[in-house]
Amino acid sequence: MNDRSVNKRWNMAEYAYHNVPLYRDRLRKMGTVWQELADRSEWDRLPVIEKNQIVEHADDLVSEEFVADVALERLIHTHTSGSTGTFLDVYWNKEDMLHALLPLWVDRWKAAGIHARDRLCQFNTTLANDKVFEINGNTMIVSKDRLSPLYLEDTYRRIREFEPEWMILHPAMAFFLMEQARKMDLPAFESVRYVELTGEMAWEGLRAELESSWDCVVNMHYGTMEVQSIGYEEGGRYRLYDQTTYVEVLDDEGKEVGEGNSGNIYVTSLHNRVMPFVRYGTGDVGRIRSERKDGKWQRYLVLEKARKNDRIRLEDGESIPADVLLKPVEMVNGYYQNVIYQFQAVQKSASQMELNIVMDEEFGREKFMQLYRNVIQDTVVGDMDFAFTFTAGIRPHSDTGKIKWFVNEME
Repeated sequence: MNDRSVNKRWNMAEYAYHNVPLYRDRLRKMGTVWQELADRSEWDRLPVIEKNQIVEHADDLVSEEFVADVALERLIHTHTSGSTGTFLDVYWNKEDMLHALLPLWVDRWKAAGIHARDRLCQFNTTLANDKVFEINGNTMIVSKDRLSPLYLEDTYRRIREFEPEWMILHPAMAFFLMEQARKMDLPAFESVRYVELTGEMAWEGLRAELESSWDCVVNMHYGTMEVQSIGYEEGGRYRLYDQTTYVEVLDDEGKEVGEGNSGNIYVTSLHNRVMPFVRYGTGDVGRIRSERKDGKWQRYLVLEKARKNDRIRLEDGESIPADVLLKPVEMVNGYYQNVIYQFQAVQKSASQMELNIVMDEEFGREKFMQLYRNVIQDTVVGDMDFAFTFTAGIRPHSDTGKIKWFVNEME
């Protein structure tokens, strides 16, 4: 990593520890001050942070410089998808986000000539007013819960009418669209020339199958809402964007594992000043390797266990993406300002689903259960038997060390 990237990493950390309440509180608990950590050789003394540690205190992660902008809704407001079972609002300054995405846009252009003005189709867990889709300028956003076999043909037709030039979607979603289109003998998306897979690991052979079926370029992007771009797939691994995000691999005690060794992936955004994420756990596992390329060292990340959305098995033998279970949670969080901190669904059988919830107790369990049932009953899984369990925390899986938001015990 070059000196410029190292300086940007330290500059962001210094900014965070001077302007963000959460980081200042961390220093107080450590019994130290920033000056004692500012030696550039002491990076590993900075504490790591996990999403489940900050979700109940997300406001403390906003820089004091941007508090008024958040209140006046002057910023880009997004949120994590819940793919790890934990929900978090994320804010970005537009200029910072553009800088964070710049290397990704360069790669999109190199891969398929994709420009920001090209028509994009992407997918969201839920849309306002239970809409099937919405079009904002050159972007079409499709509700994932309307991609069940019941609604697919109409939704598929609407996407074709929009004539997107590229798409962003999860591998499981891409596979589902491709397979259902085959079963229903639906025509291909002739206008699409590039598909970007993100959000979970793609299994071997999926990209080639998509490229053959859709006659387009397909590639993988690794990123998060918190830091945006992390890396771009190249030869079965991700070429890291060291100019936008610092990536490190640590053991369970927060120590570096060394190049080539597997561990937990932590990221530091070099651009998000509104919500600085410094040594932030992605919940993924992988290893880093460096290689000489074009006269300079390039770091690559090999993902081993990443966020993966499983599929719900229905009684008729069909399966659908599990995202439909997130719709009621995101609606509640959107309307009542994030009262649900963590959520996990466990499919016990084709007719039984167990839901584990960590929430603000003042909101009321009965109220949440009623709201959840009201929303889910209008979906393809509305007839399932839902059992609710409220808990103080959801434990990581014993094998992966991660919190998987959806578990299919029928598999």
